[in-house]
Amino acid sequence: MQTTTMLTGLLTAIMLHLTALAGDIPNRQVELKKGDRILFFGDSLTYYGGIDGPKGKVAKGYVKIVQETLDKTHSNLGVQVEWVATGGHTVPDLLKRLDKDVLSRKPTIVVIQIGCNDARRIPKETFKSSLEELIDRLQKENIQVVQCTLTSVGEKHDGTNKDDAKLEEFAEIQRQIIRAKKVPYNDLRKAFVAYWKQHNPENKGSGILTYDGNHWNDTGMQFVAQEMLKRFK
Repeated sequence: MQTTTMLTGLLTAIMLHLTALAGDIPNRQVELKKGDRILFFGDSLTYYGGIDGPKGKVAKGYVKIVQETLDKTHSNLGVQVEWVATGGHTVPDLLKRLDKDVLSRKPTIVVIQIGCNDARRIPKETFKSSLEELIDRLQKENIQVVQCTLTSVGEKHDGTNKDDAKLEEFAEIQRQIIRAKKVPYNDLRKAFVAYWKQHNPENKGSGILTYDGNHWNDTGMQFVAQEMLKRFK
């Protein structure tokens, strides 16, 4: 068991190193316009980010933080921020609800935040083709896409969380799609790891940006909101 954990940690560290060597993907900010409608699309992370939950663990979700911030910084534009998300969903699930639950709301910007469930439940080929299709269908409707990389299932910063190798593999698929589609992005996975290295000296599995290793606590909600806001100007 110990040998397996060490090997998993080593493989994850190698993948992180190779990603760093590849350099940052060119990124850009999205200039907000009057009447823009931003919609965050995802799984339980965005669900809780939308309902300010769960109670007792989160006071304010990242969706509300983004809305309140834009109300101050872009008060003349009347930007509306919405969310569509269900716990446990994967990219194929997002595709199934796209027409009814997303396109019907007429968003001008869709931020896709997904991947932790996918990495543990579906083949990487399905993940890649489904995410490509999702972005293509949104772009066909002239919707600006902002793609996020997945975040965490465990907050240890040395690659020894149980699912780290799989998460890194799927995050790299997201980066490949970002490069190919040339969409603005939030590399949340990279941002989370950097935050843990600075703020998790005891290498705890949770309690830093999450309350359970996966779902964001108040600090995590604020951190994600700040990262999301960086993509808008």
